[in-house]
Amino acid sequence: MKTMSVGLLGQSTALHSMVCQSILVLVCLVCYGCGGLSGAEFVFDDTVAIVKNRDVNALPTNWTAIFTHDFWGASLLSSDSHKSFRPLTTLMFHCEYALLGLTAAHMKFLNLLLHCVNTLLMWRLVRSLYVVEINGERWAIISAALFAAHPIHTEAVSGIVGRAELMFGMIHLLCLLLTVANTGKHSPHSICLILTLTAVGMLFKESAVTIPMSCVLMDYFQNGFYHLSLKDQGRILRTRISYIVYILGTSALLTARLWWQNFESPKFKEVDNPIAHNDHILTRVLSQQYLLVMNLWLMLCPHWLCYDWALGCVKLVTSIWDLRLQGVIGFYSILLTALMNFRRLPGMMLGLGLMIIPFLPASGIIRVGFVIAERTLYVPSIGFCLLSIYGFLYWYDYNIHKPFWRTVMQTLLMLLFAVMMVRTRQRATDWLNEDQLFKSALEVCPDNAKVHYNIARLATDTGNNTKAFQHYHYAIELYPEYEAALMNLGNLYREHGQLQTAEKYIRMALQVFPAFPAAWMNLGIVQSAQRKYDQARTSYEKALKYRSNFAVCYYNIGNLYLEQKLYAEALHHWQHAVTLNPRQPKAWANILTMLDNRSLYDDALRISDQALRHLPNEMSILFIRANVLGKLKHYVEAETLYKRVIQLDPHNMLYYSNLGVLYHRWDKVQEAIEAYRTAISINGARATTARENLSKLLKRLEREAQVTER
Repeated sequence: MKTMSVGLLGQSTALHSMVCQSILVLVCLVCYGCGGLSGAEFVFDDTVAIVKNRDVNALPTNWTAIFTHDFWGASLLSSDSHKSFRPLTTLMFHCEYALLGLTAAHMKFLNLLLHCVNTLLMWRLVRSLYVVEINGERWAIISAALFAAHPIHTEAVSGIVGRAELMFGMIHLLCLLLTVANTGKHSPHSICLILTLTAVGMLFKESAVTIPMSCVLMDYFQNGFYHLSLKDQGRILRTRISYIVYILGTSALLTARLWWQNFESPKFKEVDNPIAHNDHILTRVLSQQYLLVMNLWLMLCPHWLCYDWALGCVKLVTSIWDLRLQGVIGFYSILLTALMNFRRLPGMMLGLGLMIIPFLPASGIIRVGFVIAERTLYVPSIGFCLLSIYGFLYWYDYNIHKPFWRTVMQTLLMLLFAVMMVRTRQRATDWLNEDQLFKSALEVCPDNAKVHYNIARLATDTGNNTKAFQHYHYAIELYPEYEAALMNLGNLYREHGQLQTAEKYIRMALQVFPAFPAAWMNLGIVQSAQRKYDQARTSYEKALKYRSNFAVCYYNIGNLYLEQKLYAEALHHWQHAVTLNPRQPKAWANILTMLDNRSLYDDALRISDQALRHLPNEMSILFIRANVLGKLKHYVEAETLYKRVIQLDPHNMLYYSNLGVLYHRWDKVQEAIEAYRTAISINGARATTARENLSKLLKRLEREAQVTER
């Protein structure tokens, strides 16, 4: 009977565990999945870190680049680098690209799966903790459910670049589980494994360097050292071998990480983090303390969420009499109260510690390129969820003889989860595309110049120039020294033929930031359009002075020489552009067009082969190659390429017109007539060649018919 009861108990426990885990996964899927990934696009930082990053989307794998470049694709030793070295995250993206292609939906789905895994790991971790003040099982399931549904995680889960945080979170939780499993044991193997995992975690996200500190806190909590006198606690902290090894190991890993970037600090612009660039120490200190409270508030009340908090979202705290500092005083009061009661409420101290320690790299102790980044709260929120649910359950158990209040607390908790899940679902929808994301940011931070800048940039890409002009001007009005907005507004005026206005705004950008290579290049383009060729050449040279491997600049220098009919120089600079960056379709197209015009058909075919290795679906290259093949009377291969580009862009009049010319030469009369008529139907006003050739062909058929009748 005893054996049977033990077996039934084991089955019941296993069933309970399965139900708990199923509920947690279901919460994650309801918040982020269930059709929520349909129509997903690459948004905001995803574009730079993935879509435009050759380390991610170039084959074969460039291992050297992955392990010597930063997360955004720049050389780690470059002065432009943000020093965010995350090669394993980049490698994950690259493997996904190689296996599944570059689609946002499957990448976001993998993020969701990782979030599910982290939720289950958190449940398992809390379940294994030793607590006597509250029910451990309840603490585990409710805190993990809060972690699964918390809206602050949306940026990390729905933004693909949040993969770094998700992997950091997973390794962080695994190390904590390993620490709990070895409580009371002297296990050198577990210490070495934790330090190894920390090293791996740092290759996903730099903040993983804090993992050993979290493990020290967990070991301290699990062994009950907090019950000892302060003197004995201090002695343990100083003499415990594992703690000393963790400190030395962390120092070694941090030194190695800094050595890899040549001990250079990143250089961020004021537009990225105005607080760090402020000249007044008091303003920096007070504002940074206020930011700590802001981050805590976002976890407490995640209603106002924004993808970028840089300019205009958080005003600087310039005086000790600023009323916002009341929140700072309140935060430190709570922290002091927790420290005074750490023996009575150890779970509260554990939650606080696990919230603070992973946040240290983003807390302002080192200069970072953001004001608030919601995705950096993914791992600290583990501690927040533990802390908040610990407090809830403590009061719930305290009111054990007051059923009414317990019912009220249960109802409020259920309401909280419902609101959290709805908000997370709503926020995940915002992250599906940039249009929704930027609109949502405008509601939160209407005075954020970067939000208006990004709305204008997106409007330019979609052809809504009126909207682009409006938001670029508004961004500059909010932040007159916004060099990127000034330059882009100048480019927009250039596209509308207002060259003098364009030059004015680009020069304003250069006054703000004289070492701005893209602005010098764009100034050269404007000057070239004004036929100020010598000035344009000088501007291009200055652009190359500040960025020597500026492939697009070499392409534009080639265009400058083309306008001056210096064909050899033009060809040389285009070739240099594709050498620096083989994914320059316009440079390849110009090279091929020049070779085609010079009747150097064999060279054109050879170079188009090279271009297609890097850009296999680039329509301009395929189209020029088809033209050359047609001139060489390789009709079958040319026809295949024409049909391929038509499949890629079925509404391009020129493709059908040239296909008609091919059939015309090939003496496929009916196919030629059909192709010409299709070209005319697409754009009759511009299809003059197709109309003339069709007329000639029809007259020829008419003459042939008359001859046949005779």
